[in-house]
Parts: sequence; structure tokens; C-alpha cells
Amino acid sequence: MTFDSSKLKFIVIAVLALFVALYLGITSATAQVETIAWVVGALTMVPCLLLGKRVWLLIPFLGSLHLTLMIQGRPDTMLVAQCLVIGFSTLMFLARKLPFRVQFSEVEWWILLLFLCVLQVYLRNPVGLNMFGGSQVGGRPYLLFVLALFTALILCGLRVPAIQLKTALKLSILGGVLNFTIGFLGWLWAPFGYWFGMAGTVANAPEIQQEALDTERTTRIEFVRRLAHTLALAVSSFRNPLTAIFSVRWAPLVLLSLALAAASGFRNVVGAIGLTYLVGIFYRGGIVALIASSLAAGIAVALLALVNLATPLPPNIQRSLSFLPGTWEERYILDSKSSTDWRVEMWKEVLFTERWIENKVFGDGLGFSARELALQGQLRETKRTTGLGMSGFDVAREYVLINGDYHSGPVSAVRTIGYVGLTVMFLMQLRMMVLAHRQIQRCRGTEWFPVALFFGIPIIWYPFFFTFIFGGFGVDGITILMNAGILRLLENNLPLPAYARARTTVAFPSAP
Repeated sequence: MTFDSSKLKFIVIAVLALFVALYLGITSATAQVETIAWVVGALTMVPCLLLGKRVWLLIPFLGSLHLTLMIQGRPDTMLVAQCLVIGFSTLMFLARKLPFRVQFSEVEWWILLLFLCVLQVYLRNPVGLNMFGGSQVGGRPYLLFVLALFTALILCGLRVPAIQLKTALKLSILGGVLNFTIGFLGWLWAPFGYWFGMAGTVANAPEIQQEALDTERTTRIEFVRRLAHTLALAVSSFRNPLTAIFSVRWAPLVLLSLALAAASGFRNVVGAIGLTYLVGIFYRGGIVALIASSLAAGIAVALLALVNLATPLPPNIQRSLSFLPGTWEERYILDSKSSTDWRVEMWKEVLFTERWIENKVFGDGLGFSARELALQGQLRETKRTTGLGMSGFDVAREYVLINGDYHSGPVSAVRTIGYVGLTVMFLMQLRMMVLAHRQIQRCRGTEWFPVALFFGIPIIWYPFFFTFIFGGFGVDGITILMNAGILRLLENNLPLPAYARARTTVAFPSAP
């Protein structure tokens, strides 16, 4: 007699669930913390067991969900997904159940080069947890990078049914919607939002740095960012955004994404949404549509400026649009300009002095020296006395200078892996942009075109965003690795012929 494996798995899970339920019923009255831990563990393990070989789908879902869990260590949902995917994939690989095949391509070589850039700086400045009195501390960022590296390599080698790529797209959209839902509930009820990093503060931000951020807190609504990006990406994947604004079904989504981006109060969110739509219009409508959309965007901004004259827009909207010409109130223009000047002065201080980066060629690494850690402690006392740091900058800015959170991709990369690493990082992004373009062209005219656009559009505009708008090596390094893994996943599993260079000469047809 033979058994259906799926039925056998269901029976095993059901029996285990019964015993766990009995155990929790006994312990709930005497060990509540232990009971909660068991419940959370069960809620985590059961979906993984049910997913089986499809456990990699947690990456697009939990990555798009993008919540910070306010527990010990404050992991975000992407980190949780990476740990689960690595753990379960390793078990399946050892059991010879994982459809995995190693095949080095250009993407894998770029991953290796980026890893070597991080490895060399770690070997020159090894970090730990300061348990044995070492001169460097801050091993957590290296651990996060290594987890992202292993996850990307797993995605690079996975062989999955093509239909799962469509499922990944849907789960990504679902994650963005859930992020907004949880954020909205946290905005209404702060105790709920606190547990998911949605209670009005920036997760993991130190107290001193938080004070600088709080000066603009009233003009920002943070929880709308993810949904704005998700909607813009979904619209651009399935429709030409330029023609979508004339569709009864799609126009509300376009307008909602733009409204949420403006309401966020973040200029970088407006920039990301704008780049998403521009790239989507280019691939859906071509150069002519791109020029037309630029003119339409100019008219839309002009109309908003006229509306602002009659009825002033909310502060967060004016601040997010302040980098565009318009009738925005002077205080918001000055606020944005001051924020930009604040960062530019900091970048000049970092790049053109020897005070903050010891080795600009190969980088100082992701950790902190004992001296930098001591300086951060001294700043708390300095704040209570003079209000100025030891370099003459204010305390909040000096804290940023020490910890390397420069809000600039290139400057942060120079501090971490030096100019050599920045060159590798930038060239890797450019090559991935080219490869993502080839994937999109490869899928043109097929049912996989929306999938290629959804995962390819962010890769296309990311080098520009990283260089000119916003970035930080801790986040960018992980994002680039994840993009590389997804890119290889598409290359290996889309049931289509390889990209043909001759296709680049074909005109871009208009899409409905």
C-alpha cells in the first residue's frame, strides 16, 4: 500500500497539533511567557512545514510585509524569512528533497566579489560582541549580511515551477497591503503598533538620533510608504500607467499610490514612486509615452500648486513635494533645504577629512571601534551640557558621523568597504540593471511579462536611487543580494528561450 505524501504530512501535523494544544492548555495557567513562545513557534513552524519546497515564497511575502518585531534583537520580517528559508532549505537539501542546482553565472560572480569586499574589511577589522575586551564591536551587521548572502545563493540555485513566480508576485502585493493594514491599526492604537515597529518611532534608532528625526515627525506618516510602493509596482506591471489613469478600475490605484507617497512626507518615497512609474511607462509605452508622462506630471504638479494657493495642502504633502517647483509655504521649503544642507555638510566632513574614516580605499567595516563606542557614550553627557559635539557639530549630527548612518549610498559604502568596494557595488548594480532589462525583454508578449516587470523594475531604478536619493550599506547590501537572488530565480525558471540580443532593436509596442 502507498500513501499520498501530502496526506501523510497533514496527519503528522494534526497529531502534533493535538499534543501541543493539550500541553498549552496545561501550561497556560502556570507559565504564560512559555505558552506565548510556544504559540509563536507553532505559528511559525506550521506554515513552513505546509509550504515544504515552496518555503522560499516567504522571502517575497515577509520582505514586502516589512515589519520590525519589537522583541529581543528587534528582527524584521525579512530577517525572519531568511532564517526560516535557510533552515528549512538546508534540511531539505540534506534529505535530497530540495530542487537545487549550482550553476555559476555572471550574477554569482558579482555576489562573490561583493562578499570578498566585505570579507577583507572584516579580516582587517574583526568585530565581536565586546565579550573579551576586543578593539572592535558590532558583529550583528555582518551576521545580517551573511544571512542575506546564503539566502541569495539558495534563490540562485532553486529550480521551481514557473507558476510559483506568479504566486510570489501575489504574495508580495499581499504583504504590502498587510503592512498598511497593520500600520493603520498601530496608528489608531499605539500599543498594537508598538509590537510591529509602527507606533510612531523609527525602530532601532538611538535616542540621540531619534531627537533629530523627531523635529520632522509631525510632517510624516511612515506606515503608508510600503503600500504606495506596492500599488505603483502592481499598476506598472499590469498596465501602462499613462493609460491606466483613464481606466475606471486602475485610475483609483494610481491616484491612491501618488496620494500615499505625498502624504508620507518623505521626498525619497515620492522619488521611488516616480521612478517606478517612469520605468513602467517606458517598458509599456516606449519613449513617446515617457515624454508624454513627463509633461502630464508637470501639469499635475502645476495644478497642485494652484490648489495649494487656494487651500494650503497638509504639511506632510507640502514637505514631500518641496523639491519640485510650486507654491509651497516657505517654512516647508526651508525645512527641506535645511535637511539637505545638513546631510551635504556631513558628507563633506566624512569624505574630505580624516576624522571619521580611517581607510577610504578599502573601508573601515560595519562595526565600531572601541573609541567610537566610547564617543557615542560621551555624547549623552555632552548633550546635557554644551549641546555640541567634540567636532563642533551638534550632538545629533556628530552621532550620525560616528555610527555611519549618512543617508547616502555611496558615502556609506565608502565608510564600510571603501572606494574599491563602492566600485564593485556600483558596477554590480549596473550589470544587474542590464540583466533585469534582458529578462523583461525576454518576457515581452508572454504571460510572464508582469512577473518580469514586477521584480525587474526596482532593479532597473535602484542604482539611480542608491546614488542620488537615499541609501545606506547595511540596507543596500542586503537589498542588492536579494535582488540578485530573485533575478537568477527568474533566469532559471521562466519557461522561455534565453534572451536574444536582436530583440533590443524591436520597437516598444503600446500596451493597453
